[in-house]
Amino acid sequence: MGATLAAPIPLAAQPSDSSGPQVESKRWSSFLPLLGEEATKRGIELPLPFGAGFVYYHLSRDIEVSDIRVGRNGAPPASVSDFAQLSSSSNVENLNVKLDAWILPFFNVYLIAGYIWNTSETQIDVSLPPLLAGGPTRQRRLTVPTEIEGTVGGVGLTLAGGYGPFFMTYDANLAQADLGFDDRFKAVVTSIRGGWNGQAGSRPFRTWVSITDWNTFATATGTVSDPDGGSLSFEVDQGPVYRNTYGVGAHYGATRQIELAVDGGTDGHGGWYLALIPVFRF
Repeated sequence: MGATLAAPIPLAAQPSDSSGPQVESKRWSSFLPLLGEEATKRGIELPLPFGAGFVYYHLSRDIEVSDIRVGRNGAPPASVSDFAQLSSSSNVENLNVKLDAWILPFFNVYLIAGYIWNTSETQIDVSLPPLLAGGPTRQRRLTVPTEIEGTVGGVGLTLAGGYGPFFMTYDANLAQADLGFDDRFKAVVTSIRGGWNGQAGSRPFRTWVSITDWNTFATATGTVSDPDGGSLSFEVDQGPVYRNTYGVGAHYGATRQIELAVDGGTDGHGGWYLALIPVFRF
């Protein structure tokens, strides 16, 4: 099914563009991040502690169906993979609302809630018995298009650090999607980014390279009506054929409150993703 959650891109602390610590009037949100004054004394400009924004994400990739089990009228599902082999390609559109907070200058937490639209094409290769005794086995291929959609929510954290103009972040989030099956899909997405802090004109600019691990392997379960009467229960084990993606991205601080980020990459085998992330900080 390929439901996933786009990992947001929290913003690490960056070198100040002045020769000394930034002096800023007290805000209602100045109690965060904890230890923020220590970072400011070292000439580091911190982002405003709270953020609210959107995450738009597109993901295209191949899905492997490792096993299918079917049961009729309450019987325990049994594998039918000896008779049919399945493979699938998936296109995911995901739009989330993201809320985040810098608890420490190097530690960010966030919440995500949104909606997923998933379209896919599943190839079914079926081996049929011969028409005549001793004849060849008949092979048939069917293409089944499907469209599913549903809600998604998640929590995550980011650790950030740097030296001079260079930085690294580690991001991990746990997501859960309700796509209409008996069980909700769960996914753990982790990424490592490394890059450079600088400026575009007088405003902060950041660019990076990344590697992301998509642990989105799941079992889809459900029950449908049997055309011959009764019910059919099914279990489908599926996950990405290539679970790692490799990307590049950039962030621009248009103002102290408005930040824009873009992130994109590929799995090296035709799969790709693109994320667009506007954020308002306060």
